Amino acid sequence: MDISAFILSMLSAGIRMSIPIAFAGIGVVIAEKSGVLNIGCEGEMLVGAFTTFTAAYFTQNIAVGILAGGIGGMLTALIIAYLSISRKQDQSVVGIVVNIFAAGFTSFVFRVIFGATGTSLSIETMNTVEIPVLSRIPYIGDILFNQTALFYILIVTAVIVWYVLTRLKVGLQLRAVGENPRAAQSCGINVIGYRYAAVLTAGFLSGVGGSYLVVAIMGQFTEDISAGRGFIAMAVSVLSHWNALLALLASLCFGIAQGLQMRMQAYGINIPYQFLLMLPYILTIVSIVIFGRGVKAPKDLGRVYEKEGR
Repeated sequence: MDISAFILSMLSAGIRMSIPIAFAGIGVVIAEKSGVLNIGCEGEMLVGAFTTFTAAYFTQNIAVGILAGGIGGMLTALIIAYLSISRKQDQSVVGIVVNIFAAGFTSFVFRVIFGATGTSLSIETMNTVEIPVLSRIPYIGDILFNQTALFYILIVTAVIVWYVLTRLKVGLQLRAVGENPRAAQSCGINVIGYRYAAVLTAGFLSGVGGSYLVVAIMGQFTEDISAGRGFIAMAVSVLSHWNALLALLASLCFGIAQGLQMRMQAYGINIPYQFLLMLPYILTIVSIVIFGRGVKAPKDLGRVYEKEGR
């Protein structure tokens, strides 16, 4: 086995596998910075993938499909926001319920629309966009600069989110809402509005992450296509200390773990494939245990906010 070829193919696959996790992870960072747990991220990705496939299949337009996926994720997040923020229900329970609902809803509606044989339907996947000159850099050029458009959009999104949260007034106010909403309210900040905006933005990004699974990896929709990536995205937000740029790097680590198990299976390495499939999730658990200690979450994360003055 050519070790260099194995490593390069693993890294290339790892980057592709990390993109949906990174989109969702950055979304989780935004939502949880505002103080709202985004356990429903898995459901947002699943609905995003379903709406992407449906829209892209009937319109034969990938861009429309991706936009529909983002909107699907946002509408799912709206349910979470309404129950968690307006109805003041337990955010953990709401997230779990939405995940279960999304799994059943997408499976049922998909069968209603496409029938029992719908799983055999597929759409064309995205082409890669080669960056001139940069793509010719030895070793890393083809890996980093010959990717789909969503990869480049992801990089820009991570930088923008990091800049907004750390450098702009709106980001400071969002962080204040997650740390001490009562103090933020006393300063005239609309806590409810900020939390809704953060959760809906997170839903859109998670929906786009689900879209990527359809338009760039599989070309079709299957039940449970998100396969736990939403939960990995939650781990990414913790490990990155709710920093969008670090979330991007952490997602890459999990993506490489998925790429590793794919390459090991492809090269016929004599290890039970069930163990290889567990690798990304084992890495998630180990990472949380080792690196999750001492992580300081936003102080009001997961708490019900009661607006004063009523």
